[in-house]
Amino acid sequence: MRTVTLEVPTWVTEEEVQRETLQALKYRALWKLEYYKGQMQPFERKYGVSFEEFKAKVERASQENFEEWDDLIEWEAYHRAYEEWRERYEELEKCLGNS
Repeated sequence: MRTVTLEVPTWVTEEEVQRETLQALKYRALWKLEYYKGQMQPFERKYGVSFEEFKAKVERASQENFEEWDDLIEWEAYHRAYEEWRERYEELEKCLGNS
């Protein structure tokens, strides 16, 4: 964690700034989660499995399928981004006392 100093109008309390800023960041993280989840859904529908199952299948295949490898690379990027934003969302929830 780190402390940040902001200049705000005098009518805004320090507690409001902290709570509202964290709340806005939490909603942004939630939006990112939904975005990346939406990017992963076509792959889940196409292959009918989770990312982890698909990755294991592609990596252990005896013959290389370039379309599957291309999809794996793209899906993995979305999966990593989703996981990163999920962690950020959880961290913001803890900061807000919603754990």
